[in-house]
Amino acid sequence: MAVVDSSALIPLAWVGRLDLLSTTFDELRTTEAVRTEVLTEGKRGTTALDAFLEEVAICETPTEATEVATLEGIAIADASVILLAEDNDHALVANDKGLIEVAQSHGVDCLWVTTLLLKCTKEGTLDSETATDLLYDLVNEGMNLHPKVYTQIQKKLREFDN
Repeated sequence: MAVVDSSALIPLAWVGRLDLLSTTFDELRTTEAVRTEVLTEGKRGTTALDAFLEEVAICETPTEATEVATLEGIAIADASVILLAEDNDHALVANDKGLIEVAQSHGVDCLWVTTLLLKCTKEGTLDSETATDLLYDLVNEGMNLHPKVYTQIQKKLREFDN
């Protein structure tokens, strides 16, 4: 079980690999706030996201999300997935440093999109060459990733071949 944020959904939609989420986790959840955030007409990936979210449990945005967002200096949608993950003791899949830092301060286990790639490779869902190509595609399509992290992930993916 995992809660998924827009910062993970959007780049995976850009590269056509939302399936990695449903392959890795037996059940996925998100909030109405995230659903609204990602389903924006005219944005790249919206059709894929709309179809994918039909299979994801969409939960109401917690009432305390506005207060948490204000106190933590984050968006309401971000606060909503943190609260959902925290209340249900589920992992949070995201790709937003600020969101992950706040989530961890709430005791939520987090997976970056890059961690998802490593997990999929370790479990045999992806081979290391495909995962490396996917990493490149994610960055090429606009996913933010520090160059040091990029090279560290490449190195770890190569180690799977040994």
